[in-house]
Amino acid sequence: MQNKRMEEKLDRLDAMDVRVVGFEIEPGVFELTKFVEDVDYCDALNEQWIWSIGRREKDDRIFAAVDARFYQKPGYECLWLR
Repeated sequence: MQNKRMEEKLDRLDAMDVRVVGFEIEPGVFELTKFVEDVDYCDALNEQWIWSIGRREKDDRIFAAVDARFYQKPGYECLWLR
């Protein structure tokens, strides 16, 4: 892994890989099967940090993205923002 800071955080369990707790539904967007507070999130395969995580209000499904799309997005509760 080129991103040594990401590697360190994953090794110390200070970060979660979204591919481990979810699956990619479109490039850079993941549906998560669980959300854990107080950790960082990343896509370790592409060595990208997750920038926002939101819970869709109509069905409580949780999504993560490599951009800030879930911050102040109507219909979503922002759970996490970088």
